[in-house]
Amino acid sequence: MFLVVTLLFSCSFILSGQAFSDDRVTSLPGLSGKLDFNMYSGYLDASPGTHLHYVFVESENDPAKDPLLLWLNGGPGCSSLLGFFTEQGPFRLNGNSSLDRNPYAWNKVANVIFLESPSGVGYSYSDSGNYTHDDDSTSLDALLAIKSWFNKFQAFKYHAFYLTGESYAGVYIPTLSVRLLEEPDINYVGFAIGNGYLDQYLLGNSMLRFAYYHGLLDSQTWNTIVSSCCNHGDESPDSCNFATNTNPKCVDIVNKANTFINKISLNPYAIYEDCKTSASSSSVMLDKKSSNHSTKVQSYRAKSGWHLIRNTINTVFHKSSHTKVNTDNEKVAGQTIPCVDDTNLINYLSRSDVRDALKIPSTLPDWTDCSETVSSNYKMQYPSLKKQVIASIKAGKRGLIYNGDTDMVCDFLGDEWFSDQLGFKQIGEYEPWYVNNQVAGFVKHYQGFAYATIRGSGHTVPEYRPAAALYMIEKFLARNKLV
Repeated sequence: MFLVVTLLFSCSFILSGQAFSDDRVTSLPGLSGKLDFNMYSGYLDASPGTHLHYVFVESENDPAKDPLLLWLNGGPGCSSLLGFFTEQGPFRLNGNSSLDRNPYAWNKVANVIFLESPSGVGYSYSDSGNYTHDDDSTSLDALLAIKSWFNKFQAFKYHAFYLTGESYAGVYIPTLSVRLLEEPDINYVGFAIGNGYLDQYLLGNSMLRFAYYHGLLDSQTWNTIVSSCCNHGDESPDSCNFATNTNPKCVDIVNKANTFINKISLNPYAIYEDCKTSASSSSVMLDKKSSNHSTKVQSYRAKSGWHLIRNTINTVFHKSSHTKVNTDNEKVAGQTIPCVDDTNLINYLSRSDVRDALKIPSTLPDWTDCSETVSSNYKMQYPSLKKQVIASIKAGKRGLIYNGDTDMVCDFLGDEWFSDQLGFKQIGEYEPWYVNNQVAGFVKHYQGFAYATIRGSGHTVPEYRPAAALYMIEKFLARNKLV
């Protein structure tokens, strides 16, 4: 049986007015005990006929003074409710559909908006049913949705506002950031990007090096790669081109390495975690007529961007070979996605009582973690986000680029190279940072931003290393260095 929980009202609700009163969430199926923060779920207006779904949770600390964060999962095409229920949101879903409180939720220290973007993702929709997007249209709709949110929650107008997210949010955030530079009425302060898809070429080049130095390729293969793809056999990043090299010898050995890595069923998002393959050939079977919510769903996602493995390894890493990676397991929405099981979350968010609690129109289809319609029709416009990130930092916006160091899709090497190449002066040395007297990762500071790794974490840092993630974001918001 699911318990109905009445939410407590904070003073910030009184200050904010009534523009969002219809969005207030008064109960969540599966949750026991009272909440000590306010929660809202509803829709924000973007471009004409576009309605983006959001969930907002106030800070458990001091909502009237704490900063405001926007969280975006990636894809493109994956829902930010993944972040809400599996990463840094206030709840964690159990196998029996009960909800536990997350002791490392980011709303311990901040007010957090989770936005399902662009339309067609999760419960966001367009009146026209057209879900063709690109990077520019997505950032514009996100900006319009933010403005719509501030119209509802006017008491937060002067709060320090941050952009946060991961994976393909490495594109979403910089493109949205430069738009916010032209919005003086929004107190935009900075951004934090986790395991970001920040530079297509750099990630394409770093992936092979990551694979070799994590024991996925043998020395004979690596030596052949270096001699075939690097100038004069020089292994340095500046001399090697694994991503766009047209040398036939390089193409052949890169193909060989790629084929080996892809056929071994390794979890590319966290290489030391198991790949859940027990139902890897099963498809989503969702009985929309079921009223008892006993629907069986088999879905496997690549966290916040399943198709990045396709785009990074296949499109970038093997652009020179023109050889298609075997994508038999790369299926979405009615199909399977390798290595991570979202069955329980898909079932939970597709239930009628949960939809009612979140104010979801009954006319919308069931929730999916990642939308094949959006991803397959999405146009990627920016192979590198250096220009946008540099402009944001030069405008005085504080930055944090962080990477779980066991993720091979958006690996730490490529994002560290990206950070180095932005051209800002490094301040101090590369050094460890600690949580509970243990090494949590490593960090180096630049003028205006920091680059950090999280030791032992996969693609979704708040999921794999929640204590370190909360410590890191709290330090960042407080304008304190990790060390």
